[in-house]
Amino acid sequence: MAISVTRGLFAFSLVVVLWVLGCTGTRESGSVAREPIPTLNPRRATQPWVLIRNPHFGDVRGEPEYVWVEEDRIPTTMRTLLLGQRSIIAPTEVVAKFGSPPGGGPLSRLHNGPLAAPVPGASAPVAKMSARGYVVLVKKSRIVVDLTDKDGLRPGSILSIRQPLPVVHPVTGQLLGTYEDEVATAKVIEVHGMFSVAEIQEVSPDVEIKLKDRVVPRN
Repeated sequence: MAISVTRGLFAFSLVVVLWVLGCTGTRESGSVAREPIPTLNPRRATQPWVLIRNPHFGDVRGEPEYVWVEEDRIPTTMRTLLLGQRSIIAPTEVVAKFGSPPGGGPLSRLHNGPLAAPVPGASAPVAKMSARGYVVLVKKSRIVVDLTDKDGLRPGSILSIRQPLPVVHPVTGQLLGTYEDEVATAKVIEVHGMFSVAEIQEVSPDVEIKLKDRVVPRN
């Protein structure tokens, strides 16, 4: 009788010990398996990007002319106070040359037209735009432009040379803006690393091609 009781107590003690060890092992294995879950701010993760004229450009050595900022972080400057927030937003042709925003993020709808931002959270690339450049050298019947094969130019490509014309209301005299008038065409004959050479084809009467005239490849 005493032996059976002793055996029963021993068996019960063994079960208790195994149960305690099992619980401890479960807690330890559970703690090892758990890892901290990273948290993200969804608003910041999908905040659209805006390319703006750098307020420090020209004042601080080495600062770039244009910089990317998030849409809700456009700085307040004297220019934005007088002319509005859009006055420091980079023009369309500059945005096209910069390519996609940092990390392929969405582009702000403050950039109008085909550069409008995709659905928030999407990282679709910026829509490809027609290249636009400038005349950087004029020499007799040839011009040099700052467009290359990266802008789609090839020997034989036709360029439209344009000059701005003021648009004035005939009644009120109000300046409505500017219109780019095609004054000449040119045919690309050489494409180099950072520029291309074109032969002038046609020029409007009494028009002189000048530096900084706009250059747009024809489709």
